[in-house]
Amino acid sequence: MSEKIKTGCAGLDEVLYGGIPTNTISVIMGAPGTGKTILAEQIAFSNATVDAPALYLTTMSEPLEKFIVHGQRYKFFDQEKVGTSVFYEDLGLMLREQGIEKLPEIVADMLAARRARFVFIDSFKALNELVEQPQRRNLIFDLATVLTTYDCTSFLIGEYSEAMMTELPEFAIADVVIQMLKLATNVREERFLRVEKLRASKSTPGLHAFSITGDGLEVFPRLLTPPVAPNYTVRPERVNTGIQGLDEMIAEGFWRGTTTLVAGPPGSGKTIMALEFLRAGVSKGDPGIYLGFQENPIQLTRIMRNMQMPVEKLINDGFEIMYQSPVEMQLDRIAARLFERIRSGKVKRVVIDALGDLERISVDRQRFSDVIYALTQWFAVENVTCFMTYELAHLFEVHGISDQQVSNMSDNLLLLRFQPGPELKRTLRIIKTRGSAHDGHEHEIHITNKGLVIEGIR
Repeated sequence: MSEKIKTGCAGLDEVLYGGIPTNTISVIMGAPGTGKTILAEQIAFSNATVDAPALYLTTMSEPLEKFIVHGQRYKFFDQEKVGTSVFYEDLGLMLREQGIEKLPEIVADMLAARRARFVFIDSFKALNELVEQPQRRNLIFDLATVLTTYDCTSFLIGEYSEAMMTELPEFAIADVVIQMLKLATNVREERFLRVEKLRASKSTPGLHAFSITGDGLEVFPRLLTPPVAPNYTVRPERVNTGIQGLDEMIAEGFWRGTTTLVAGPPGSGKTIMALEFLRAGVSKGDPGIYLGFQENPIQLTRIMRNMQMPVEKLINDGFEIMYQSPVEMQLDRIAARLFERIRSGKVKRVVIDALGDLERISVDRQRFSDVIYALTQWFAVENVTCFMTYELAHLFEVHGISDQQVSNMSDNLLLLRFQPGPELKRTLRIIKTRGSAHDGHEHEIHITNKGLVIEGIR
């Protein structure tokens, strides 16, 4: 297996199974504004040294000065490297003076002069527009020969469309093709990238969300299901929910590593049950994460104090609040950050409150189902016990839980609802528990300042 260079983005390196193979030619493609140049410069500054410099060649897309000014906005841009290990040159000006047919010679001369180990041509597509169709393939083949001869890792950046991948010769000579996309909805824009080609190496398939921050690109690898089927018998033990009466309804508690879906209308007690579940875990040495989208940390701790929970002690003992605004969040980003905490091995319980918020912000509804399924399978593999809440639209009648089959993915399903009448009554019924007997009766519940209590359970 060939050596690989890091991209300067841990998430992208994970997608590429370690990075970009050395001494290869990569095409970074995408529409204007997708982040191609930012990624290219991030790779350049992350790898360039005095002994292995990078040569960044601009063409007809933007003036050289604009590349440098824009690059200075990001933390990866090191001014001290410019002119010592990262060299910017105006290739477009040289070609206007000498002619496009001199492209291989000009690049060869600069590689020899700078002893560059990395070369970037941005935008390479702009050069194609200067070449007649019969000459294009020969010219690109000659350039590829130069790049290979000088033992350097090369990147051709351009505003290519998907249709061009089967038409233009640079895609035939490329060892790596990374496509960058920007998808717009009515209220937000989301960015994704996909590895279209990676010779002699594996990569994670599909679309991977990314964002552009002051540090450069941050990639959130697509969450896949575990490589092997999860084994539910690894640790056959029950977990205490901390909810008065619930454990007795399900033979001393849920199995560890299972996922429970709590569905009910607004105000039925879903969040209180979730908080009780996490509090019980922390008190027994099971640290947990509350992933919420509606109540910010101030609002959530106010609820916890009203339930007489020792907030500061719980947080010190492993009660972690992970809040994401439903206005600004992105599905894959949230899943990646939660999965990172799960893989740390320090989390034993997870609450996701509520799934409907994740469903609403998902660009692709099928992707929502895939992410939730992958998470539930990883919870099982890592023996993490999860509570997920889902808000139902109707107060009294229940016609279905979710059109995304979330209830099918869950090991346990609890239904909360209201009984109409002069006095509004809350009830709870266990619809299913996999691998365990349970009480199937509908029980009245009460919410007190000490939590939720289920009536009629001895």
